[in-house]
Amino acid sequence: MCISAEAFALFLNLLPAAIIGSEPGRVVIHAETREAHWVAHEDKWCTMAPQIDRMERFAALSAD
Repeated sequence: MCISAEAFALFLNLLPAAIIGSEPGRVVIHAETREAHWVAHEDKWCTMAPQIDRMERFAALSAD
């Protein structure tokens, strides 16, 4: 999933600063369940978090 830099800035402003870590080209959000890594890609910020969540839900279903 990718969003514009403006949308990403708005999203980050909604979060408590204590859960946000950053380094050049990468932002890590330390959420309750796991970390979400956002990476700069051209003029957008992208994360694989939705795909990772989906894979984990499917894995949990197949383990039952």
